[in-house]
Amino acid sequence: MKRLNTLLAILVFSSMGIPTSSVADVKNGHKIYKKKLQKSCKLPGSLFARKHTQDEWEELMEDNKFKEAVKKICPTFALDRLSDSQWKHLYDFSYQFGIGGEVPNGCDPK
Repeated sequence: MKRLNTLLAILVFSSMGIPTSSVADVKNGHKIYKKKLQKSCKLPGSLFARKHTQDEWEELMEDNKFKEAVKKICPTFALDRLSDSQWKHLYDFSYQFGIGGEVPNGCDPK
C-alpha cells in the first residue's frame, strides 16, 4: 500500500509540473561561485555570469562544454573541485544572470 501511495504521489506531482527530484538552484549556484570560484576567477559573480548570453550558456550546457567555458573564464580553477550537482547549480546561476537575463543588484547591464 505504501508503494502505491508513493507511486500515486509521484504521478500527481509530475503531472502538476512539480519536480520529484532535487533541482538546481540559482541561490546555491551563487554561493558555490562565491565560495569556490571567485578567488580563482577574480571576478564578482555578476560579471562571471555576464560573460555569455543566456542562449550561449544554454548551448554550452547542452553541448557538454559548460565546464570548458568556466575554465576559459577562470583558468586557475580546478574543475574537479565541484560535484555534478554543484555544476548544475552553477549553471542555473550563470544562466539566470547571463546577458539577457536578470541583472543582479548593483550590476551595470552593459
